[in-house]
Amino acid sequence: MKKIFLFLAAAMVISVFSSCKEEKVKKLNNIIVPPHEEVVPDTIIHQMNETESTDDVQWLNTTYRVHVHRYTNDSLTYITDNNGRKYRNNIISVKITRPDGSVFFDRKLTKAIFEKHADQAYLDKSVILGMVYNDNDSECLHFIGSVGSPDVLSEEFVPYEITISRMGEVGIKKVDLDAVENVPVDTTSV
Repeated sequence: MKKIFLFLAAAMVISVFSSCKEEKVKKLNNIIVPPHEEVVPDTIIHQMNETESTDDVQWLNTTYRVHVHRYTNDSLTYITDNNGRKYRNNIISVKITRPDGSVFFDRKLTKAIFEKHADQAYLDKSVILGMVYNDNDSECLHFIGSVGSPDVLSEEFVPYEITISRMGEVGIKKVDLDAVENVPVDTTSV
């Protein structure tokens, strides 16, 4: 009888272990496990699109032609943005000609012109984004330029006023967006 009791006890232990094992398998089969996705680093060096603009500007009693061209080339270094993507730095070519076609100003600008006006850590992750003609006075042509993230989905940038004097000297001043006056919007209905 002892043998039968031991045999039954062993059979019960085996059945308990096998039923627990089956239960675990059933539970595991009901769990949705997402597939393992391997993160592949972005090894492409991206670049911004090439842009050009030409404006005829009345300045110093005559018409000057202002041509601004943004581009990159393979000789430029690259930056790594906050998302780990690599981008080529940009060059901004500014050419200003007189009515007779002679060149008043012709210079290629890179973000290096902002080194005295911006934090180096910010410049290391930024590119010169662009430059557009804005206005003029009797002494200077005024442009708005910016340095920031090259990602087209990003809105991160720092604006600068860039001036070109009558003598061809370039001046740079950071634009304080907090100091810009808010223009009141006329909300009266007609």
